[in-house]
Amino acid sequence: MSWIESTLTHLEMRIRELVEGEPGVDGIARKFHNQLERDLTVAMKTSVQRLPSVGHPDKMTLTAPDGYTLVLPTLEAQLLLTHPAELNRLAHKLETLGYQSGIVFASPPIIRVVADPQIMQRKVIAAFTHPGLEDSSTTQIEEVKKGADEALSALMPKAFLIVNGLTTFPLTQPMVNIGRDPSNQLYLDDLRVSRMHAQLRLIQEKFVIFDLDSLGGTFVNGVAVSSHALNPGDVILLAGVPLVYGQEKTEQAGYTQELPVEPPALEIL
Repeated sequence: MSWIESTLTHLEMRIRELVEGEPGVDGIARKFHNQLERDLTVAMKTSVQRLPSVGHPDKMTLTAPDGYTLVLPTLEAQLLLTHPAELNRLAHKLETLGYQSGIVFASPPIIRVVADPQIMQRKVIAAFTHPGLEDSSTTQIEEVKKGADEALSALMPKAFLIVNGLTTFPLTQPMVNIGRDPSNQLYLDDLRVSRMHAQLRLIQEKFVIFDLDSLGGTFVNGVAVSSHALNPGDVILLAGVPLVYGQEKTEQAGYTQELPVEPPALEIL
């Protein structure tokens, strides 16, 4: 590459950074982080109330809500849910900005995420969740979550995993963690499997499996993968533990019929 080409490439990268935002931390773009930080700060400051100080009921202080719900388009919500460190950073930054402005919190702020595939722009709902404080937003949060869950369930394929050729695990959530740790949605009690081995994510109405830097690896139809969009009948091996992906087929007439997926013969597993 010539000096001119190198200079032009560097200039193009800087222009892209200015437009899209510089790379952030842990796969979260800095522009996206800054937008979320700004939205949360606005929600905090516009929801501040003068309330009795904790331990000094005769003294009034500016108190901010301690619960924040980010209602996001599905892909943005999935990105945040798979990067909990980003939520911790946002909560810490919000708390710091509040104290710098003379605003206190009854308890450290907590940020939750709700996916709503029908919205086009982000929304922040602030609520006082600490016992004894006003919690006027709780009903609104629950209504938003219920509506989002209903909308998301309409996009969920009727999919399942056949585990070890013995049991069927229905995929009813847009994100499923798989591993040896009992905290996973799909718990595999096998020493060959990593504690956090793989993850299924619903992306554009299709389940995609991601390997979480496991020791034994994730294979689909005999090929090692870091990520792979699944099709009915795909055979997944997690360090040798077989899973078969199945999905009901939706007919145009509005009826569904189960796509027969038989576990492969044990000798090919």
